[in-house]
Amino acid sequence: MANTLKHSMADELRQELDACDHLLVVGLNPMDAAATHQLRTTLRGYGARLRVIQNRTSRHALDERRKGLGSLFQGQTAVTLAPGEDPDLVSIAKALVEAQRLKRVDVRGGFVDGEVLDGPGVELLARSPDKSTLRVMLCGAVLGSARGLAVVLQGVPAGLARCLQARIDKQEETAA
Repeated sequence: MANTLKHSMADELRQELDACDHLLVVGLNPMDAAATHQLRTTLRGYGARLRVIQNRTSRHALDERRKGLGSLFQGQTAVTLAPGEDPDLVSIAKALVEAQRLKRVDVRGGFVDGEVLDGPGVELLARSPDKSTLRVMLCGAVLGSARGLAVVLQGVPAGLARCLQARIDKQEETAA
């Protein structure tokens, strides 16, 4: 019976991991109920879920592309799962790094965009700008160049028009 239960737990975890292309692994430090609730609520706000898992079950559930994560599962471990096509990983990583700063969790690593990250890699992800900020920066760079080109192209005819107007005004002065 116990083996059947463990296999079903591993299958359930495998299905959850297959639904998520990204996951972050944290070690849990002793937290009171309020701190746990606050961390889970913060992560839920970004579309993520914190799940405490058994290490052996997680090792069975990890597929071939996530094999490098096996060493992260030691001691009391939880994974942050963010299902969906476009989760806000930067905000999730920022929330976990903030919890690490408060000594609530120990950020161990993760799996993001097909790459296995270690703890410092997750901290680097937390320091990077989120997708909406990057989109704004990209639009600013593209539009800035286009705006500069428009100003230059508009400047040539405007300069020619001012030069012609000055010539007309000068001829009117000499004629008067």
